[in-house]
Amino acid sequence: MKYLILLPIIFYSFVNNSDRVDLKVTVTNLNTLKGNIQIGLYNNPNSFPEKTKEFKAYSKAVTNNTMTIVLKDLIKDDYAIALYHDINSDGKCNLNFLGIPIEPYGFSKNFKPVLSKPSFNDCKIELDKNMTIVIKLID
Repeated sequence: MKYLILLPIIFYSFVNNSDRVDLKVTVTNLNTLKGNIQIGLYNNPNSFPEKTKEFKAYSKAVTNNTMTIVLKDLIKDDYAIALYHDINSDGKCNLNFLGIPIEPYGFSKNFKPVLSKPSFNDCKIELDKNMTIVIKLID
């Protein structure tokens, strides 16, 4: 009898976990070994790339010229990433008087904006299985 009770629980865990995936993000071109990598993961086109409106936010201390951060247990969905190297550890991406970042930054699909912020579709990743992406920081 107790096995009959456990069977639905085991089945639910298996089905539930199959809808979850990991995204491995490798950040390259880190020229200064101090501060943190700040990653914003977005699943809503209307909030991309606004800080504090992320689906999830991650931070990792910079210890090498190439860093890998694993974003675990994500629901299969479309995502976009905006990240920056917070060299001075002040918790924000510092900008010049024109609004251009003065700290290195990057986007998924290595999108390089020209005159405005990228759109969600410019940086969209279709995450339907475990994936690895590389983002090269823009100085």
